[in-house]
Amino acid sequence: MKSVRRYLLSRMLIGAGLILAGAGLVVYLIVAASLDRHFDQNLADRIQGFASILFQVDDELSFEFSDELMPNYALEKRPDYFELTLDDGQLVERSESLGEDSLELPQPVGPEPAFWNASLPDGRDGRFASQLLEVHHVYPEEGPDRPIAAVVSIVLACDTDPLKATKRAVLFQSFLAFGLLMALLALLCVLAVRRGLEPTRRLAQSLDEVRIDALPDGLDAGPLPEELAPMASKADALIRRVVQALERERRTTADIAHELRTPISEVLTVSEVALRGLADEGGGDVALETIRDIASHMGRSVSTLLKLAWLETGEASFGHTGVDLGGLVEGLLRGSTTQSQNRELRIVNEVPRGQLVEGDGDVLRIIVSNLLANALTYSPAGGDVAVSFESSGDEWTLSVHNQTDDLKPGDLELLADPFWRGDRARVDRSRFGLGLALSTALAERTGLKLGFELNGRRFHASLRGRDSHALTNGHGHSS
Repeated sequence: MKSVRRYLLSRMLIGAGLILAGAGLVVYLIVAASLDRHFDQNLADRIQGFASILFQVDDELSFEFSDELMPNYALEKRPDYFELTLDDGQLVERSESLGEDSLELPQPVGPEPAFWNASLPDGRDGRFASQLLEVHHVYPEEGPDRPIAAVVSIVLACDTDPLKATKRAVLFQSFLAFGLLMALLALLCVLAVRRGLEPTRRLAQSLDEVRIDALPDGLDAGPLPEELAPMASKADALIRRVVQALERERRTTADIAHELRTPISEVLTVSEVALRGLADEGGGDVALETIRDIASHMGRSVSTLLKLAWLETGEASFGHTGVDLGGLVEGLLRGSTTQSQNRELRIVNEVPRGQLVEGDGDVLRIIVSNLLANALTYSPAGGDVAVSFESSGDEWTLSVHNQTDDLKPGDLELLADPFWRGDRARVDRSRFGLGLALSTALAERTGLKLGFELNGRRFHASLRGRDSHALTNGHGHSS
């Protein structure tokens, strides 16, 4: 469907045309049937008229016909015909137009009027009527000498061309009315469709006026019908998402500039100090080590950014194998023993050893590592970190809980933004602010769901997946 306007107009006009044509046909058939009935009634009335001018005196029958009163039967061109006979076949009277001919009857004449179509004696199409009638005027009217009324067969025939002409006139007028109504309906349909589609034009104009450098809070398309309101609502939601994406891009660009400017400034400072103090024995080695650490930090940040860009292009491919999630968590926690001991953290691991889930091993290692590192880093000294696992059918959930003093409810939406870190974390040069951003992108690309919740001072990160090989053997342990 290339055009809604053309589709609506064509369907409306076709439907209206069919309805009008059907109605016109029904009306024509009704009118034609009425004309036929009136035509037959006229013939029946003529028969009664002939019966009214029949007179019987004793056994003599007379017919007082006048060409002046009934000129149709004496015309030289296109005359009508009649013939009167007694029940024994004796001719009473026939029209001058018949001459010596007779009107042929398809069946015997009866007491009820009968009508049929046949050719007239001169070859024209005609309509015939016949009926048996007793003579009404019998003399003497009373007494024993009153004769038995004679029974006369009356047959009439007339041209049907006037009837056909009337039907053609009705049909022509029906076509004319149909054309006029269709033209009026076409005009009304065009106006109605134009008015009905006016909101779509306003909506399109509002979308066309949207500028990427000045995105509005919502479309200003005026009042919209209920069919277009969802579209406008979705467009507003899309604009809000674009605004959020652009704000996130601007924030990320500013964060990247900040993250790179700071180490570059440090490199410049260390280099200048080293150049001024070349005579200081060992100063150059210290400067080079500092520059190496700064470059390593920058390299890891750039490497993570490249991974995020690689994921966004959709070019990454991932495997699906059985991963020992319990062993993965235990190994990562074992590697963080020094950090947890120095900060006197209480760690509870309730993920069973040998707990298998389906997924990409490298992806799960990165995500779980970032979740655990985030919990261990941002938990206050002396706090606790809990890791748990739940499965129901083919769904499983890995949860990491920790206390925090640095998050507010509004920060949850920013956790997955690159380079976003809490206020305390910004002074920690060992953290880049890219871990959760990378973890969220990996989860989305591999069909996992990563969510965050904050209940008071309790932060909860959950990783959900669907797995047909989840095992429940093993037991949790504390450290």
